[in-house]
Amino acid sequence: MLTGLAVSTPAYAADEFRTITRDGLIMQYHRVTKAVTAVKGTGPTRSDFDGDGVDDIAASADTLNHNLPYHPTGVVVVRYSSAPQVDYFIGAMVGDAMSSFGIALAAGDFNGDGYDDLAVGDADEIDTKNKARGGGVWIIPGSRNGLVVDATKHFNQSSPGVPGESENRDAFGASLAAGDINGDGRDDLAIGAFKEAIGSVKEAGAVTVLYGSSAGLTGTGAQQLHQNQAAVPGSAERRDHFGMSLAIGRVNNNKYADLVIGAPHENDGSGANGTGMVTLMWGSASGVKLSGATSVTGAGVYKATGRKDTIAWYLGMSLAIGDINGDGLGEVIAGAPNAQTPHLDGGLIAVFTGRTGGLSGSAVKIITQRTTGVPGSPEDGDRFGATLAAGDVTGDGRVDVLVGAYTEAIGTKAEAGMITLLKGSSSGLTGTGAQGFDQNHPVVPGGAERGDRFGGSVALLNLDGKGTLDALVASTGEEVSGDIPGYPSATLSRFHGSSGGIVAQSGSWSGRALNTNRLELLHYGQRIAGPQSSGPWY
Repeated sequence: MLTGLAVSTPAYAADEFRTITRDGLIMQYHRVTKAVTAVKGTGPTRSDFDGDGVDDIAASADTLNHNLPYHPTGVVVVRYSSAPQVDYFIGAMVGDAMSSFGIALAAGDFNGDGYDDLAVGDADEIDTKNKARGGGVWIIPGSRNGLVVDATKHFNQSSPGVPGESENRDAFGASLAAGDINGDGRDDLAIGAFKEAIGSVKEAGAVTVLYGSSAGLTGTGAQQLHQNQAAVPGSAERRDHFGMSLAIGRVNNNKYADLVIGAPHENDGSGANGTGMVTLMWGSASGVKLSGATSVTGAGVYKATGRKDTIAWYLGMSLAIGDINGDGLGEVIAGAPNAQTPHLDGGLIAVFTGRTGGLSGSAVKIITQRTTGVPGSPEDGDRFGATLAAGDVTGDGRVDVLVGAYTEAIGTKAEAGMITLLKGSSSGLTGTGAQGFDQNHPVVPGGAERGDRFGGSVALLNLDGKGTLDALVASTGEEVSGDIPGYPSATLSRFHGSSGGIVAQSGSWSGRALNTNRLELLHYGQRIAGPQSSGPWY
């Protein structure tokens, strides 16, 4: 708790607080009643916890001050479209755990009841069975009344059926992705532990997949994947960080969703033409298929850049999947925000064509801010591609891609940030018709300021219930009126989908507006729940 920084907070008529204990660990729960008008939406949803056809917003934050029995290690705030409350799920300090509750978020219907459930990663969490700070994941199921905290489940590497063993700094839960890998109608959850040691190889990384059932996620049949397995391309090497990013979606045209895994530090220090690696593993009725996996490295896309001065350093820092050209096969989109373009850390995205044969370095399109039609001025440190989200914004049946460049300078304002929407077409993803927004846009709330980090996290969700997906963009360094200088509560800005692209909406949701008499928020929107959540590793 930061002393001497207390500011006034709103008073609420109703305030519920209690603690939930699982596996000897504590999650603090705070509910504030809020008057809402129930809604009913149409179209696809991605984080609809109360089942009304409109997505709810689950976003993580730090805390500035608190009035809680346990020191918070992070908070996830859930704003519902119909359920009459705001829910706060808060980590609790146990031992020497660091603040990482909410470092990753994912939403999926793990029990098949029609309501999305929320998965919250806590990569620094203590395993009470062996006292290792290995990490864990909390699962909170949805219902027509919102998330049901009393039905919360908890998993770590000591949970029954979960492979491996908790070790210090495994970072189990640092990345998450949800989707139906085995085609049973229930979503499954991929959990990254990118610092997992494989044998004596430190920080090689591993991914665990938990499968859905009528009772929700279970350790039964769980799989662990790492690069020393014959089915997985590559080999486990120190600091590969296999599993630092994840995505689940259909790449081929069967009913099974496929798993894509980023190892952004693969070949770090040894590759002259690029580093990082993206691996695609197929889904099947029995889970992740242990054959047919393909991978491409940063060096493997060097020729596709078409320029000697464009190099994909750390390919796979961010990932998304979607059918961009409408042919029924899903493209894999991989971000390399530290790419040389030739600007240092200028950033690029690699769009791998959906193929039944998997990933190929010869079937890929590279897009940077130098690509014709892409907005923005390429500069050192833009980090184009640091955050990604894929979904149909225009309603044409083709997936569009939202790209964050959270450290883009706007004029003289360093790290003000911007976003770019790249539209899907029959010829794939191009700069044609692309849209760029920063906070100097006349409708986007706020103004471009140094350190705002607009685009620090992004999501494509159904916010207005009208069928097409809409965009939600965090400014994780934004200070609003009443914030203490240097302690930004941050904001989320909304953009509605339309046939022409995304349309900025006036007004934003700030962390400060969500302060209660129990806690004040800092850096609201670090992660936003969807099929997977992505954001920079500060």
